Amino acid sequence: MKLIAFSKKDGGLKGEIAFYCRMLHVSRQGFYQYLVNKDRPWKYQPLADVMMEIHAEDECNDT
Repeated sequence: MKLIAFSKKDGGLKGEIAFYCRMLHVSRQGFYQYLVNKDRPWKYQPLADVMMEIHAEDECNDT
């Protein structure tokens, strides 16, 4: 799940967390969990890169 992090230049959040959670239809726990993990690398990125490479080199993938 990807959420939008509303932040100021100093890294702090601007506004009220409850407002953002209502607008995004997520729980506060889910929002805080996203903020903790948003800068972590995606564990499936190497697999996705290989899949995109295979897709790009296959001539029949234009349909």
